[in-house]
Amino acid sequence: MKIKNMRILILLFSLSTQSVFFAQPALSLNDNSYTYVKSNLEFLASDELEGRETASRGEKLASLFISEELEKYGVKPFGDSGSYFQTFNMQVEGLTEESGITFLFKDNSSISYSITSDIAYSTNKLPRNKFANNEFEIVFAGYGIISEEDDYDSYKNIDVAGKVVLILNGTPKNNGNEILGVNAIRKYRWSSAKTNLAKSKNAVGVIILPDDENLMYWDYIINRSNSKSYSLEEEIERNDEENIPIVYLNENSAKTLLENEKFSFEKLKKNINLKPDTFTLNAKVNFNYKTFTEIKPVRNVIGLIEGNDPALKNEYVTIGAHYDHEGIKGSEIYNGADDNGSGTVTILETARQLSLLKNNKRPILVIFHTGEEKGLKGSTYLANNSSFVDNIISHINIDMVGRQSEDTIYCIGASRISTELGQLVEQVNKETVNFYLNYTFDSPTDPNRFYYRSDHISYANKGIPIAFFYDYMQADYHKPSDTVEKINFTKIVKMVNLLESLVLKISNLEHKLTVNNNILVN
Repeated sequence: MKIKNMRILILLFSLSTQSVFFAQPALSLNDNSYTYVKSNLEFLASDELEGRETASRGEKLASLFISEELEKYGVKPFGDSGSYFQTFNMQVEGLTEESGITFLFKDNSSISYSITSDIAYSTNKLPRNKFANNEFEIVFAGYGIISEEDDYDSYKNIDVAGKVVLILNGTPKNNGNEILGVNAIRKYRWSSAKTNLAKSKNAVGVIILPDDENLMYWDYIINRSNSKSYSLEEEIERNDEENIPIVYLNENSAKTLLENEKFSFEKLKKNINLKPDTFTLNAKVNFNYKTFTEIKPVRNVIGLIEGNDPALKNEYVTIGAHYDHEGIKGSEIYNGADDNGSGTVTILETARQLSLLKNNKRPILVIFHTGEEKGLKGSTYLANNSSFVDNIISHINIDMVGRQSEDTIYCIGASRISTELGQLVEQVNKETVNFYLNYTFDSPTDPNRFYYRSDHISYANKGIPIAFFYDYMQADYHKPSDTVEKINFTKIVKMVNLLESLVLKISNLEHKLTVNNNILVN
């Protein structure tokens, strides 16, 4: 603990001086990877770093620690003005603590809920203030789905313009079985598709009734409601469209709203599964919220391991992980040991090993993205604003690799842009750690859509071959219980060994990776 506190003091001093104070010990290839990854993760996932939320003090401390480790390893800076940092601004928006919602009933009674209890506002797209403090009619529109191929239309014969739409989360079922086709299920599994549809019908707000999944993750939904919304400066103009309020109810507030309506909450869930139904509620709603806006600097961390073939100096092999997490919510710190402390220390240790080997023909960039938890912001900024992006020949993304079975890792996207990369992953894996490579989530029809949910997609959208390694840890995902004590460090070391060998294989190819003729990106 004393050593950890000393690190914090040094980093805090470095925040103002930007100088490096860690000792520079002699390194050798025989150093124990297990010791390095464990020590680094115990620091990055400690309470002292306060959950590493984007634009927070903890994020700055983490980025300083990463940069100083890179310097210690002999990895050169590749950020702005000879530093390790690629700095950019983000617009941060949020709801004030007083924000909430009020239901107004026909008997002139009312009930109000705050964002800290029974309702949650979506902060992905904060609503414009023009919708606040006005009374609106509420129209129930079933599951809020239109699927022509299934002849299913929740909006048939209703006009929701200027009104608030009340919809059920999820998709309709008959005795537990889905009644819509796979395309509709994939599309409307995400509430964003439903809210976009309601908005296209000129609704002025959406209220979402909970299904079992909402109730299971209610604490997470509430925390998201209290979180801030982050936008890149290049996104601000797009985000300034007329965003409407989107509110999630829990079981308590849902029952209260529907208590004196045509159907109770329980009857509504049962009846609506049989056929679409709509009605106008007796109750009205007042969205009483206020928003605030700030501009904050954030930064990616980028290091360079130079190649030893001058003819290939402008062809970059990149490896990356996001180092941000969820921060502090209420009184609890979300330390993010697996998500994504595990990926961060994997990249750090791989960089250390590669820097010692000095056996790469092409230069290798090690990239630590910020803002992944806020919508892939760091990787999006890098991909759209870095002159070297056109020279990247591959990107390997490590996001959560320290949990679940020690001998299994999920591999996603390795063959989508370059079949050759997928083949190299298989070959190198067999030659090294021999993980069971699970491709369950690699299917283009996978409803989880993990291919689109981490930083590699920012590179894939540029046509860069990618591979994404992931452990599918769910038990403590985005919970304060994602702690170091649950990490399998042997698995992380195996991931380091695989990544190191894969990167060297790509770096030393006689040719760039062959890109498929028909690239499957979207």
